[in-house]
Amino acid sequence: MRKIVSIALAVMMFAFVLTGCAKAKDAAENAVSDAVAANDGTNAANDSAAQSDTQQSEPAGGKSDSASDFVTAYMEAKSTALTRLMDGLGNNQDTMMNAFSFLGISMSDLYLLPAVYFGLGESSVSTALAMMGAKDVTYDEQGNKYTITFKNADEKVMKMVGTYDKGRSLMTVGSTDGTEDNFFEVYRTSFGYVSQYYFISSDGIGTVYQIAVTGTDGAFSIVTDVDRPAALTGNEGADFPKAAKEWYAINGNTITGMTADGKSVNFEYVPSENQG
Repeated sequence: MRKIVSIALAVMMFAFVLTGCAKAKDAAENAVSDAVAANDGTNAANDSAAQSDTQQSEPAGGKSDSASDFVTAYMEAKSTALTRLMDGLGNNQDTMMNAFSFLGISMSDLYLLPAVYFGLGESSVSTALAMMGAKDVTYDEQGNKYTITFKNADEKVMKMVGTYDKGRSLMTVGSTDGTEDNFFEVYRTSFGYVSQYYFISSDGIGTVYQIAVTGTDGAFSIVTDVDRPAALTGNEGADFPKAAKEWYAINGNTITGMTADGKSVNFEYVPSENQG
């Protein structure tokens, strides 16, 4: 059920980008209904199997997961750590404005939402994106490679090509009207996830976000006016984003970082009431 809700929320955010809140609400409600219906026939069997199987199920993003499962698990993990970090930065008088550095990281998920549908089949992809206002939706799946194209509200052709190494990594390249303008990759590691997202704005400025997530902790960096970074290897450590000039991290209840103007950050995180 958690994944059903996650996909519904993803649908809602993507619909806001394409069409506005009214259609977004309908899309999210329909996504929940469709997902619940699709799982009705398997819930009883899964419950029965759980009673006889004493082994723990494989963690989210494991080798048995689809590309959709993998990217959804990553987004959930990243969101948990990022929400805590932004909450702490936003509630600290000295770092309140630094929380705005993460708007781009949050928006990156909107552009990556088509990847949530990788592996779910042409009918599901076409129906979901069309329901949110996308036009001329096409979906192609060849082995571990996925391609989704559609026209947005501005009649621009959006395309995402993804490659999934089962249980290990996902890489996507996105383009607008034939021009590549974003690149994303994520690896599942022994401690959690490492990822990076590169985006080229309409004025040609490139920005890269690098992320490492461990449970509810994480490190995040932001670098602007740069070229596309070297690809990750999957062997990066949990602190690899800290090599950037501007970075922020949360570890337990301690928030550390380095602002864009070179100011060191180090304080104890006190959660807001709605985060406690």
